[in-house]
Amino acid sequence: MYSALLLIVLMLLGPLSGCIGGTPDEEIIDADATLTIDGLPATDATVLLGEWHDLLLIGEGLRLSAPAHDVLLFVNGSMDLDSSVPVNGDRLAFRLLTTPYTEEVVLTIYDQNGRKTTFELPIANGTPVINGQEWFEKMDYITCDPIIDGRPSAECGGYNDRWMGAGNPAYERGAAYFQGHFESLGYRTHMLRVTDHLNPTQPESLNVVAWKDGRDDSCVQGMGGHMDIMPPAGPPGGGTHEGAYDNTAGTVSMMLFAKVLADMEVECDTFLALWSSEEEGLRGSNAFANNDCGFCLPQDKELRFYINMDMMGISWPAIKPTGEPYPYHAWSGPDIDPDEQDVAITSILDHVHRNVLKAPMDLRIDGTYGAGCDQHWDNHSDLVMDVHEDTFGRSDHVTFRDLGAQTIFHLGAYDDDYDAYHSPSDTLENMMDVVGGQDNLEESIEFVMWAALLEFMFADQTPEIRNVG
Repeated sequence: MYSALLLIVLMLLGPLSGCIGGTPDEEIIDADATLTIDGLPATDATVLLGEWHDLLLIGEGLRLSAPAHDVLLFVNGSMDLDSSVPVNGDRLAFRLLTTPYTEEVVLTIYDQNGRKTTFELPIANGTPVINGQEWFEKMDYITCDPIIDGRPSAECGGYNDRWMGAGNPAYERGAAYFQGHFESLGYRTHMLRVTDHLNPTQPESLNVVAWKDGRDDSCVQGMGGHMDIMPPAGPPGGGTHEGAYDNTAGTVSMMLFAKVLADMEVECDTFLALWSSEEEGLRGSNAFANNDCGFCLPQDKELRFYINMDMMGISWPAIKPTGEPYPYHAWSGPDIDPDEQDVAITSILDHVHRNVLKAPMDLRIDGTYGAGCDQHWDNHSDLVMDVHEDTFGRSDHVTFRDLGAQTIFHLGAYDDDYDAYHSPSDTLENMMDVVGGQDNLEESIEFVMWAALLEFMFADQTPEIRNVG
């Protein structure tokens, strides 16, 4: 009798078990039926790190989400800060991008009733949209010497001796080459030449400025680096022929950023610039910011932020010959109160390095580094990842910081931590030597380029990034 009663109870509970004990199979969202990645059913796809992937989510009321620090989602050409995108209508086409440092890709699909399915995709090394190998190849092309190296012009551009002033033909030739690069990517590109009226034969500046229209034409933002190098007899090392580290490295990084951003949408009108006359006192960026011309900095629009690239590639994770990591510097500003965070872009700077790129933010060395120009140096003299808000100057970000823009300045090892500064030894070959080879140099520059690219993407979509002037 008891056995029969137990059997009846079990039969009655059986149909309810899906509600009490879990979700029945028919209520689970079928990822392969609703999502394709690069044309494949979702679970058949492999995510190649650092590469773009095309996704299609089909179904009214569906939403796809991912951990925002590991997976970046782009809709209509712009990054979604939360990495959570809904279907408006019956389908949504969007793109997915990881960094080379992403450790896992976990996606979740939700429906409008709150049901969900979560799955992890396999990952593999890809060819990142911005990478150290491409940077090195471009550096080698620009800094080689066709006479000394004996290489054909197709392999050796030889755009050296870019000393600003007195109509230097080598500088003019380099500027024309860089202008052609931006134009080939579809940017409205201009040569901005401003002459010192006290000496008409001495060009004060000759910049290359590339513009991209934004969705909102009431605001402006930008990135840049100086393309001039220290002329002969310049302090402290006597000037340079290649200027590989200062600042051909930053110049090439801007060329690669332009390739990535060409296919994206931006919120504000955006300039990508190569400045002249930085070594003579920021005259190039000041000419752009303070002159009235059709492609100069608009005076009637809000200048939101600016990111500066100067002396790139000799920094963590590269290791010194002594066995210590090179210092890595990235400063946000303006830093009005040294005891408080003053600007929102500082949070982006920290988030990108700490959470997205997973940098060792607390790594320190025994002893101290050989440079100390920032106001927090007493607390950071042994810190490898010197990433914080500061008043540090010495480059073109100062021009825009003085106008109220929120800024980020990327700088590698400098002063006592790099002894080829402004000297004939500032060559690509020397850069490889001091970090232990080409692979290490490519790894180092790739990290800082990803940091700057991500900072731009996050700042572009963050309304709190406003002019503080």
